[in-house]
Amino acid sequence: MTSSNLDFDKLRVVDLSKPLDPATEKRRCKLHRHHTFIGGVDGYHAHIDITSHLGTHLEFPYHFRDEWKDGMKLPIERFLGRGILLNLETARPRELIRTEDLEMADRGRVRPGDTVLLDSPFHSTPFVHSPDDRRPDMSEEVGRWFLEKKVKCVGWGDGIAIENHVQGCIACHELMLGNDILLLEVVCNIDQLRAETFMITFTPLPIHGLDSCPVRVVAVEGIPGV
Repeated sequence: MTSSNLDFDKLRVVDLSKPLDPATEKRRCKLHRHHTFIGGVDGYHAHIDITSHLGTHLEFPYHFRDEWKDGMKLPIERFLGRGILLNLETARPRELIRTEDLEMADRGRVRPGDTVLLDSPFHSTPFVHSPDDRRPDMSEEVGRWFLEKKVKCVGWGDGIAIENHVQGCIACHELMLGNDILLLEVVCNIDQLRAETFMITFTPLPIHGLDSCPVRVVAVEGIPGV
């Protein structure tokens, strides 16, 4: 279907990105705004001073190994395509995610080249250690399942943990990043999705040498054939 016969009024757009405020952000996030007068043009510029792992961010293989790819060594097609939401209803609280949890949520829908977003019935503030945190954790088993499915990206928000079982998280990250499966961390507003299948985009800045990059993640629901 071409853009000429695509009804844009019937599409629904969901912003899956965490808003960032330099005034309150705990990670490195500073804007230095200054007045400029260049070539007779009066205006303002800003120096942006941020960490690469800020807010909703996309992690590249270069995050784990010097010899692995940074964002500029990956084709632009890696940053958009078909998205699938997997709600891990059978995941056990505060335990590692299992293959059977993924299979039950998938129901045979995940295809090679998909971007998969994970969620669970348990939610908590990411990276805040709390005895009340019941989120299930990423695991090596998860990484192997996605490797077999040949997906291109896996993301999650506050329904999935990576900090409570550190070794499982490291094994999962290394396995997926080592096979060019990108990682979207701290995705927001997953609960606002009405469809389990959608188009998704998460394009990073075109800067050589980035191990990760904050991104604006957007889901578009209602595109025929997606």
